[in-house]
Amino acid sequence: MKTPAVINLLLCSLPLVSGKQAGKLVEYGFVSPLDTPCETEFHPDQLDVAWVELIASNTILRVNLTTAEQKRFHLNNPAGLPSGMEFMPDDNLWFSEVVGNCMVKLNPKDGSMTEYPFPWTNILPVDALPAGIRVTIDVAGNRDRGAWFTSVGLNAIGRIDIDTFKYSLYPLPNLLSGPLNIQGGPGSTMVFSEILGNRVGIIDVHTKKITEFEIPTPLSLVQGVTTDADGLIWWTGTGAGNFGTIDVKTGKVTEMFIADIRAAGKSTVIENGLPSIGSSGALALPGPIRVGKNGKIYFVEGNLPQWPL
Repeated sequence: MKTPAVINLLLCSLPLVSGKQAGKLVEYGFVSPLDTPCETEFHPDQLDVAWVELIASNTILRVNLTTAEQKRFHLNNPAGLPSGMEFMPDDNLWFSEVVGNCMVKLNPKDGSMTEYPFPWTNILPVDALPAGIRVTIDVAGNRDRGAWFTSVGLNAIGRIDIDTFKYSLYPLPNLLSGPLNIQGGPGSTMVFSEILGNRVGIIDVHTKKITEFEIPTPLSLVQGVTTDADGLIWWTGTGAGNFGTIDVKTGKVTEMFIADIRAAGKSTVIENGLPSIGSSGALALPGPIRVGKNGKIYFVEGNLPQWPL
């Protein structure tokens, strides 16, 4: 159960506070901005425990939202830097190391970690470097017994079998596509964004067939992707301030611009519990996007692409 970027609201560098009134933001813990908190995951059977990646401090943080207890689990690789993560069918938390060139399995019972180094070498002349060239950004799964990930350095979608730990690699059809975020897609597919290719792609977990969909506006910097209950893909374009849908059955791609919605007076800004009509022409920079339990679509604004630094 993935909740990216929201951790910047959930875990702030503020004193620990108890729950507030319903509908208000609840803050937990004291996390330094130097920790760089990013993605948050919840095991579907333990929704009162948040697992948070602290990128800069090379740590996975466990927060009990009932007792407020916190515990940090440091990566074995001192320069690994955790990236996208998700709980898989084996009940373990899987994540990638941005510069460590491996996938990691974390046992939530004790926080122990097992690393599975990438087998790919000699891809490029500088591939002998110990870190970085095969940079992975995001991890997702729960469509089969695999942890699927985006690999910017290899311009490919990768998979590790969570039972045999065997790796597979599926290069993208176009060069310099920049695969970024990945989520479960319609049916038996995984959906991913291509921030440089200006496309959204899907890969069937059984046939391994890759299908790509062009976003109409150039340089949209496609970032967020998610799939609703009807199998419709929703995406965001951080660069163009747009978002839209993709129907994989018909191939139809739609897009809307946040600036247009604001200019038409159809944007409602909620601040301090009071609604107002937002008409700002500032670029919204939409980022990660998800479907809420109420069926509505939620996305982050003011989010820059999650690009490795």
